[in-house]
Amino acid sequence: MSGAGNRLEGRLAELRAAGRRGVAPYLTAGDGGLATTVAVLAALEEAGAACVELGVPFSDPIADGPVLQAAGERALAAGTSLGAILDALAGYRAAGGELPVALMSYANPLLRRGWEAACAAAAAAGADALIVPDLPLEESGEMRAAAAAAGLCPIHFAAPTSPVERLRAAAAASRGFLYVVGRTGVTGSGTTFDAATRAFLARVAALSPIPTAVGFGIRSAADVRAAVAHADLAIVGSAMVERLHAAGPAAAPAAAAAFLAELQEGLR
Repeated sequence: MSGAGNRLEGRLAELRAAGRRGVAPYLTAGDGGLATTVAVLAALEEAGAACVELGVPFSDPIADGPVLQAAGERALAAGTSLGAILDALAGYRAAGGELPVALMSYANPLLRRGWEAACAAAAAAGADALIVPDLPLEESGEMRAAAAAAGLCPIHFAAPTSPVERLRAAAAASRGFLYVVGRTGVTGSGTTFDAATRAFLARVAALSPIPTAVGFGIRSAADVRAAVAHADLAIVGSAMVERLHAAGPAAAPAAAAAFLAELQEGLR
């Protein structure tokens, strides 16, 4: 469903109306099994996550650091596919799950289906947004049209190396939120919220007509606090995936909720 009916846009509007910020965990779908992924989604919803970025494992994840690469390899080795992920998400929705979900997939698994079919299937399964990290903004028109037709929010990236006009274009092409990369490089390494980074985040927030979310390298409540000083959401990926893998499938839901509670201290 589009507009006010989109869960992600609705959640972000609620946060802004209340003057609040949120934490958005990232999960690699199928790491530990898709049943574990669904259980973790339910635990994160209960624990108050603002939304979740649900990663589709891919064999050549150019933006992922070692932790997410390893998680993707485990998920692929277990037979995880885009179709199985959408089935699992549909099951979560059928059981009453309402946590907004942004599906993060490299372009290839989606292109195999075609943009229209892929976006329609994602929306039918209960996804709310689509993030495609290896799809350049200039080549994203077909994806955006298909996402809009399906009621999905297309989400683009803003990087510290991007000129102002490109930042504006990425924000104008996005719905839900603009994904602000806290630093250059791949996921996992720590982000230093120095004066230059804070100035960049403030600049993007000022020019973006939609909410902003900061990701790459956020690992602690202190990082969350620094991120949301100039953004609506703090996205936590590698650190969350590490916790879940260390806990193991049976304990992953409790581990996810406990780590989210730690991170949410940065919102206070």
